[in-house]
Amino acid sequence: MNSHSATPAVTRADPNRWLAFAVVLSATLLGVLDFLIVNLALPAIKETTGASDAQVQLTVAVYGLSFAVCLITGGRLGDLYGRKRIFQIGMAGFTLASVLCGFARSGEDLIIFRIVQGAFAALMSPQVLATIQVMFVGHERNLATSYVGATVGVGSFLGNVLGGYLVSANLFGLGWRPIFFVNVPIGIVALVLSAFLLRESKSEHARKLDVPGALLSGLALFLLIFPISEGRERGFPWWSWVMVGCSLVVGYAWFRFEAMLERKGGSPLVPLELFDSKGYGRGLVAILLLFSGISSTSFVVGQFLQRGLGLEPRYAGIVFAALSLSFLISSLGSARIVAYMGTKALLLGISLLQVGQVLIIAATLGFRGQLNPYLLMPILFIYGLGQGLCVPQIIRQTMNTVGTENAGAASGVLSTTQQVAFSLGVSVIGGVFFALSDPKGAGTADSWALGTGAAFGINFVIVLLARFLVARNMKEAMNLPTQNYSAVAVEA
Repeated sequence: MNSHSATPAVTRADPNRWLAFAVVLSATLLGVLDFLIVNLALPAIKETTGASDAQVQLTVAVYGLSFAVCLITGGRLGDLYGRKRIFQIGMAGFTLASVLCGFARSGEDLIIFRIVQGAFAALMSPQVLATIQVMFVGHERNLATSYVGATVGVGSFLGNVLGGYLVSANLFGLGWRPIFFVNVPIGIVALVLSAFLLRESKSEHARKLDVPGALLSGLALFLLIFPISEGRERGFPWWSWVMVGCSLVVGYAWFRFEAMLERKGGSPLVPLELFDSKGYGRGLVAILLLFSGISSTSFVVGQFLQRGLGLEPRYAGIVFAALSLSFLISSLGSARIVAYMGTKALLLGISLLQVGQVLIIAATLGFRGQLNPYLLMPILFIYGLGQGLCVPQIIRQTMNTVGTENAGAASGVLSTTQQVAFSLGVSVIGGVFFALSDPKGAGTADSWALGTGAAFGINFVIVLLARFLVARNMKEAMNLPTQNYSAVAVEA
């Protein structure tokens, strides 16, 4: 999805390149911020809109699902029609969708607007790394890439802390709605500055769009995620099983279509030749497992702190600050740790995640509804250290299993898998969590603790499976040349 069409001379001659890059970087900040900022507002959203637990899940899941389905297409649109133009369209649409989310009157309205918001986020986000490739060379490119990673950490911190503060502050009597309105001034400033600072760029070798592939993949994922979330509250009626079955049929039709398109020399959404590398396939499964667990963590703990332990959103945000801060520290220091430990740093990160999971299980099942919520802060700090260490490394390991000629396509598929994992984690693990925590709407502090412990038990198992796949790839990688995909790694 990235282009190298701009010459180094042009890049160096642009005196506004760092200001322009700061404008584009707002897409990364908003994309991360809006996935996380909703978590601590969900109980308030449920109370004021009358949303069900299933709709609360979908509020988070559909954003990631829409993002995932449109992500590769967003990158190709930038290559074809201009990255500045697509960035501006994405930012304008994201800002408008944020306004609509803030004015949503029901759970159904909010879900629809979150789908729109995720789609526009997928238009603007791929332009960040593509712009780095066009605007910078050499050391400046590496420096710009490191700023993307730092922005992800800042967005994570703000999403967890700011969300809780804004809900508790009840600004202008608007309750949870400012968590979406906060995007508006950022979006407007980014649009105005981009008009003056950004240079237009396109790819000389852009891949064509695969609209049917995107629609089929989106339909298959929706048919899978919706009945998992909505069906649980209705006792999994017959239509929920029919939808799951249809998702498999549509998924198979998508696979056949992509294979046919590739045989005819077209530009499939997912080039199937990528899976000639077994290591790449294992890496994607490991990422799917790992990120499913990571995405459900904020969702589950946010619900437990507020609905189980009765903590106000702003104080829940303080608890989450421990995780966000350690994630930022660990992710920024991961390069030095890898330089010292090599590939074993990835296993260290996964081990810290699992230690955090075991401690959360012990705390919730041991203290149950009497748990002091601030006891979770040092545990979440350990969890965040592991998360910040293993996330960039597992992406880098997976990318190292493919050749440089397939790096662009592989990074697009990898980022999409990551977003799908976010949706699946909230839907599947969140479904188990709600089933145990709030049976028939009669949840108690003890039952919420039980649900949290069970959710992290599932997380532990799936991270253990991811660890096995990672170790297998590490063993095979010992005989392969190492490649540098730092730009892709920090995008996550």
